[in-house]
Amino acid sequence: MEQEKIRELLGKYFRGETGEDEEQMLRDYLRSPSVPASLADEFGYLAVRPEKVPEPSEGFEAVLDEVTRNGIEMTPRATRRFRLAAIGASVAAAAGLWLIFSLVRTPQARDTYSDPALAMAEVKSILLNVSERMNTGTAHLEQVKTMTATPEELTSLTTINGMVGKNLSRLRYLGDLRPGENKKETE
Repeated sequence: MEQEKIRELLGKYFRGETGEDEEQMLRDYLRSPSVPASLADEFGYLAVRPEKVPEPSEGFEAVLDEVTRNGIEMTPRATRRFRLAAIGASVAAAAGLWLIFSLVRTPQARDTYSDPALAMAEVKSILLNVSERMNTGTAHLEQVKTMTATPEELTSLTTINGMVGKNLSRLRYLGDLRPGENKKETE
């Protein structure tokens, strides 16, 4: 048999469309030593004919019914309670699932403009506004570009800064000249 026909037969077998003779032909082919290893590895288990399941013995239904039912019968009141409890549990589970999914769900972005040209015009307007505001914020920096102070001028500023620092340190001693007055003010 060629592999194409076997593959077609296997497809029919798994769809449940084969008869007894086709299944036997498939089993015989899979048992033969000339079967390719790929088919034998994949479908070799089909070569073994399945064992027949024995029919149940007499009284099996009665034994099964006795084991599963165990003689418990519910009263109408217990049945009603059971149904109400089942309905309550179902409602609670549904509410819990709704709550979980409503908290987890991320809001979907929605389109606010139906006309793409209008949306593009709005985007351009916003970007132009941002650009203008950035330009006005940097206008004061133009003065920094024109600053032409030389390092010699800056050293004279450090000299002035040192003189001011010395004079301020002398003023700190004024508080020591009148210590009695400072104590009366603090009491």
